[in-house]
Amino acid sequence: MEYIKIEEAASKWGLSIRRVQDLCKMGRVCGAKRFGTNWMVPADALRPVDGRKKGCKETSDTVIPLIRKSPFLDMTDLYSTAGTADAVIDSLAYHPEAQALFSAEIAYSRGQIDQAYAQAKHFLKKTDGFYATISSGMLLGLVAVWKGDVQLWFQAKKHLYDTPWKTEMDRDIISLSIASTDLSIRDTRDFPEWFYRGRFENLPPDAHPAARVYYVKYLLILAQEHAAGRIQLNGVTKLGLLHTLPFIMEPMIAKTIVDQTVMAEIYLRLLCAITYHQIGDETNAVYHLDKAIHLCLADGLYGPLVEHRRQLGLFLDERLLLISPDDAKTVKELHKKLHEGWVAIYNTVMDNNVSAKLSAREREVVRLVAFGLSDEQIANRLHITKSSVKSIIQMARNKTGIKDRNDFGSYI
Repeated sequence: MEYIKIEEAASKWGLSIRRVQDLCKMGRVCGAKRFGTNWMVPADALRPVDGRKKGCKETSDTVIPLIRKSPFLDMTDLYSTAGTADAVIDSLAYHPEAQALFSAEIAYSRGQIDQAYAQAKHFLKKTDGFYATISSGMLLGLVAVWKGDVQLWFQAKKHLYDTPWKTEMDRDIISLSIASTDLSIRDTRDFPEWFYRGRFENLPPDAHPAARVYYVKYLLILAQEHAAGRIQLNGVTKLGLLHTLPFIMEPMIAKTIVDQTVMAEIYLRLLCAITYHQIGDETNAVYHLDKAIHLCLADGLYGPLVEHRRQLGLFLDERLLLISPDDAKTVKELHKKLHEGWVAIYNTVMDNNVSAKLSAREREVVRLVAFGLSDEQIANRLHITKSSVKSIIQMARNKTGIKDRNDFGSYI
């Protein structure tokens, strides 16, 4: 159902705004919905014929449908131009629920975790529409990772699992939301078959930009796990899948530009930069990373950069320093908080023993060791000496207790 502002209804019916407000309060405008002090009126609602006649009473379960059929509002075309996040928030004043959700998602992406947490909890306490309910659960899961709050993580997962659904599409949206939450800690164990295959025709078009982002993230994790020898793929060499991924990612990035979905473009460029960086193609890695950085900084969206610093490491720091030293410092400080929380959640949920003590350089070297590169190859890749590589590996061993370099795969 389409809704209009009370001012539009007043103009359409030839009444004063005050009169329409009074009619809504008296329940004489069918389908009218109140958000705080603001009323929204169905676009096809008829003008009440007589103030003495009883009309329709407001019901507590009346919910204005979310303006996009996706719990990932920030990844839809609502956010179509970098630098306009606050303007989008202002433009959603006619739909308070969408405005609050989009504002919470942007707060999260800016690293304003307490604000995102407060808004997510607010939505969990009230009855909202289907997509708003899912979105609040996902936000809660992401916040839990930053806070390292295991109890909150499982609360968010339970909220998503328990969300009522009416159609098969609703059920699949819930599955996608759970998958996106699991992917934040590299958990790929419990996805539906259609997600593993990237088969998204069962989802509403508004959810496709986010679905593509999470699918690419899944493929990157799969490629890294294979490169580290933790899983086997028939007919694929150790780094084979990593080398193939850019041919999948590049067209998807072009699609985000055509669709004008800025947040999806940011995430896909970062994932593409990670892939190019890990296969040693620095030229293309720089191209996509710099594009992503500029898109993020236009609205102060530090979150996506912070989320991927664990894999980009000093490479991200160096590019940020060239573009904005102050923002580089902010990202580094925020990452320290996120990394500690991420390790706590990851180790508990995945029953692992990743150390939060490894430096960015140590994690980078350990990853390349896990991928099967020799000390000489690592030195050439990172433009450092072979003796420096040996020293870094030894420091990583001291911090993790790893004896055999073949066991470093669990630390990437």
